[in-house]
Amino acid sequence: MTTKQTIGEKVKQLRKAKGLTQTDLAGDHMTKSMLSQIENGRALPSMNSLQVLAGRLGVDPGYFLEGEEEAELAPLVREMEAEFKAKNYREVIQRLQPLTERTLPMTIDAARLLEFYVSSLFYTGAGGGEAELERAALIYERFGLFVERAKVQYISYALNFAQNRYADGLELIRRVRKEYEDNKVGNDFIFEIDLHYAESISLSALGDYAGSREAALAALQVSREEGIYYMTDHLYRVLGILALTEGETLAAEQAMKKARAFAEFTESEDSLKLVVIGEIRLAVAKGEYSKVLALAERYPQEDEHYASSVQLMSGIARYHLGQDDEALISLSKAEPGDQVYHPLDRANLLTAYAYRAQICMRRGMKEEALRLSQFAYDQVKEYPPSIYTEMINKTYHELHSY
Repeated sequence: MTTKQTIGEKVKQLRKAKGLTQTDLAGDHMTKSMLSQIENGRALPSMNSLQVLAGRLGVDPGYFLEGEEEAELAPLVREMEAEFKAKNYREVIQRLQPLTERTLPMTIDAARLLEFYVSSLFYTGAGGGEAELERAALIYERFGLFVERAKVQYISYALNFAQNRYADGLELIRRVRKEYEDNKVGNDFIFEIDLHYAESISLSALGDYAGSREAALAALQVSREEGIYYMTDHLYRVLGILALTEGETLAAEQAMKKARAFAEFTESEDSLKLVVIGEIRLAVAKGEYSKVLALAERYPQEDEHYASSVQLMSGIARYHLGQDDEALISLSKAEPGDQVYHPLDRANLLTAYAYRAQICMRRGMKEEALRLSQFAYDQVKEYPPSIYTEMINKTYHELHSY
């Protein structure tokens, strides 16, 4: 059932999505005060006013008068948005999957639900969602919301990345940036930083570390200029990892100090955990193995997401400290899971096999040493060069030369 409230919500949603002020939209047809009353559900526009508003917002007037099924989506959008922000991705999938199996109305609320659904598929590693993303993009295009359409395609980039299609993802991000630049009414600085970040990650996955660093710095520049500091801690971690990848420990240390400062400023628990991971990696690179073990000991044991990384670095430290038995236990737990997508992260974790191979060879377990080193070598053949692939390749050639 169409009500003053649902019409007003749709007018406001479209106006904000197009970057218009109330004065811009009201024009000379109505006062800003009247438009405000319409948006807040206190007044119902005449059919003539509705046609004017629809024309200025680039939609059919019928959009504002859609039936009960469409109106019922609004509370579901609010509920799913809350679940998504709380990272309850499986709950989002469970609730929305039945909706995706039937024909949804061509409304913005339907498009937003499809976005939540596909993003949740990505974060859980479930895969799929391409058809749903295409439908969401078509809905936004129908209403002339080209910036929103560009944001939907950003999710497509994430799906490409998860499927190891890094070049395709990079091409898509650059196409999305052009579409955003060509159609934007105002600046969406958060989205601009997201685009720079996606480009940086894609370039590093392709082995273009200089280009990746440049894109990350571009994101930080936007952040500084606009004073929003969105993802600043994460971007400094990216710069730190890039520096470690090329053996630049001093640059990595400087980046990680800034990452910690911004993580502490935001008081984000997840960000602080990631900073600690970065600091442990830095300690490994600097050969500070006692520090590695001390930091790893303090890391939350219940955090399963980065457990493999902590086990890897503990194992490397124990390997260098001559604690082979303990090293093998830790290294055997360092497995690159299905949700470790970046080739640098995967290569780093795969060094566990090379270290285990070296221990096995020292103990006279040649067959097992060759098997482990062969596995790691085969896995990183298509990965970009880094200190991790170099270590794996060197181990493979040394052990197979005996």
